[in-house]
Amino acid sequence: MTVFLAGTIYAQELKFDGYLNSGLGVAVDDNEDNDAYFKVFGVDSESNGYRFRLNGSYTNEAKNAGARFRLQGQRRIDRSGYLSMPYAYGWVGFFDSKITLTGGIVDDGTWTTADWWWNDDQGEGLGLLLKAEPVKGLNLGFGVYTISQQSGGGNNILSIDNGISLPNFANAVMKPEDAKYTFNAAYTMPDAFRFGVSFRTKNRAGWRETTPPADYPYTGREEASQLVGEFRLLAVKGLTAVAIGIFDTLEDFNDAGNITLSETFGYKLENLNLGLNAVQFLYNRGSTDIDPGLLFNLWGSYAFGSIVPRLDLAYFIGGQSKTALSDKQWDRRGFTPTKNGSPDADDDLSVFSVRPSVKFNLDSRIFLEIGDMINFDSGNYDGAYADSGDAKKRSLLTNVFYVDLKFSF
Repeated sequence: MTVFLAGTIYAQELKFDGYLNSGLGVAVDDNEDNDAYFKVFGVDSESNGYRFRLNGSYTNEAKNAGARFRLQGQRRIDRSGYLSMPYAYGWVGFFDSKITLTGGIVDDGTWTTADWWWNDDQGEGLGLLLKAEPVKGLNLGFGVYTISQQSGGGNNILSIDNGISLPNFANAVMKPEDAKYTFNAAYTMPDAFRFGVSFRTKNRAGWRETTPPADYPYTGREEASQLVGEFRLLAVKGLTAVAIGIFDTLEDFNDAGNITLSETFGYKLENLNLGLNAVQFLYNRGSTDIDPGLLFNLWGSYAFGSIVPRLDLAYFIGGQSKTALSDKQWDRRGFTPTKNGSPDADDDLSVFSVRPSVKFNLDSRIFLEIGDMINFDSGNYDGAYADSGDAKKRSLLTNVFYVDLKFSF
């Protein structure tokens, strides 16, 4: 009886959730050297193959301590096996949890931006995070990390040596000046606005090289110094309005700095949803002028009960679709800035995209989406998309018909 009661209480405090997303697409383009192909791809999770997540959380009876973990399989299981553990950490709270200390493989979303394009924070990893809420609505955070998680393409594993070798933590010793430090702050005034800012120091926590040289380039995962600012308007019911600015590679900003500005707008009126996403990519390269990238995504949907048709239109100046590259992906953010091109030369690339789709919601947790993505990539110079039939070909037309499934639990 004691074991049964203890198990019942434990089960009440331990909670699980997660989802599985995958789909299948068939793609064809007008390049004479390419064949049509099938590919398994999850549109909702932007994942090659599939994404599976199982999240667990535990909170003690006093609500002042707990733990969280995630088991995940996606994209590249050749690096991590079928399951990885992107985060696994425990936390303790003090003064009614106005101050919390989190340790382990940390992934805290308190300062994640709410825009369409970036939708991220400064990153965490293996280390400690100290959070405080001195006044209601003000969230402050300071983190110290020795190893960063890899990107989603690397299944968010901890790794060293350019994302290939798994770490022996006994050897993961880092000088204080090489650790990753994050400083975060956000203030939310309910029904008015939210403002957030975060900063990351340059670091070697991406473990790009196990024996760093004196002129270490800081090009590993989340190793460059970065500043992110965000503003959300919360005053208008049904309106989503978010603007963020990302200033990357601050340690060499004049010669290698990147600025990304992202604006997300949406409005919901009963069954109608309309939205506009805009992103601007600006580059500092010393005395060399680089063309900026300008991405615009206009979309709208209307719900007929459980059936939701949607139309997406996108235009990217200074970018390409991922279906034109080796990525061969057709997620809604399936575009890549070129980060090159001179204002004085005919070397510009652009893409126009149309995506009609319809979502069938079986219930609040399960849906089926059928869609068709048409990308027209083009360049303003001969040979931009050359093939064996036309060495001067300037464009590439790609069509992907896909089915996408998501099961949440």
